[in-house]
Amino acid sequence: MPVLSERWVLRLDESPFAKYMKPVLWLKYRCGLLCKKDNLDVFWGGATFLPRLPCKVRTVITVYDLNFKIVPQTMSITHRWAFRLFFKKDVMRADVVTTISKGSSKRLFDLFGRAVDTIVYPAIDASFSPQSETVIREVLSRHGLSPPYLLAVATWEPRKNLELLLHTFLDMKKQGLLGEYKLVLVGGRGWKDQRLAATLSGTDSVIPLGYIPDEHLAPLYSGAELFIFPSFYEGFGMPVAEASACGTTVVTSDTPELREAGEGGNVIYVAPTQEGIRQGILAGLSPGEMPDALIKDSYPSWETSAHKLAATLVGKSTTCLHRERK
Repeated sequence: MPVLSERWVLRLDESPFAKYMKPVLWLKYRCGLLCKKDNLDVFWGGATFLPRLPCKVRTVITVYDLNFKIVPQTMSITHRWAFRLFFKKDVMRADVVTTISKGSSKRLFDLFGRAVDTIVYPAIDASFSPQSETVIREVLSRHGLSPPYLLAVATWEPRKNLELLLHTFLDMKKQGLLGEYKLVLVGGRGWKDQRLAATLSGTDSVIPLGYIPDEHLAPLYSGAELFIFPSFYEGFGMPVAEASACGTTVVTSDTPELREAGEGGNVIYVAPTQEGIRQGILAGLSPGEMPDALIKDSYPSWETSAHKLAATLVGKSTTCLHRERK
């Protein structure tokens, strides 16, 4: 991670064995030793887990999603077992728990009985706004693209449901329903994506761009006829919020978290099935089906969200007894 402030200190584990440990095991069994040596006041569990810490250390955990409970089959075996072993215990002993959406907050309470202390929403950068035709053409040209196209932005992993999107798109192309439309995929390779990669190798109607510079995202969103995000489950859904902020019509799965992300935009909510995706695409491309874009101007800024998170880190001190009672 870049050191963004002169007040930050980069802490390295100099143990020759540390690099051979799985990240979760390192966090649980090595990180706590470093924290103790540094006489830490507060530990933020930005990766959801907590190491072993002295009682005097205040702990804050951010819960981004509950994949291991909602869609465990989409996770790698290592991550699935790490969450099964440590998630509940760490969340219940944390002094403060934050989430990134009301939907995630409700799921956490329903599944584990742990009330969230505060919700810190992800921010939408000001660069995500409708782009000019000139900027759109320039960015499309850099990537060898031309209108019309549909856009999907996601890592290639099962939870994002890209394989079903791909098959649905290709079937609609064969039926003559999508004319000259291409499907553009933005995002890198993930896991369990071999079948997706194999399908892509047999068509020129789908264009995988991989990772692209951040500054190219808004023009790609703005130039798309539709943004499609058929994920099975999200803790929030940043791409939906970004596309909505760019004024692009969105087709996405009908879940509470994605409804939060799409609030204020032109969004069609569908079941994450082949028929649902198909009907969403047809509705989104039908003239007169959607109202004029309503560009949401009330997304939280990164500064606002940072202040909210900082307030949880400098809150009143706690004791071991207080933590045990929680």
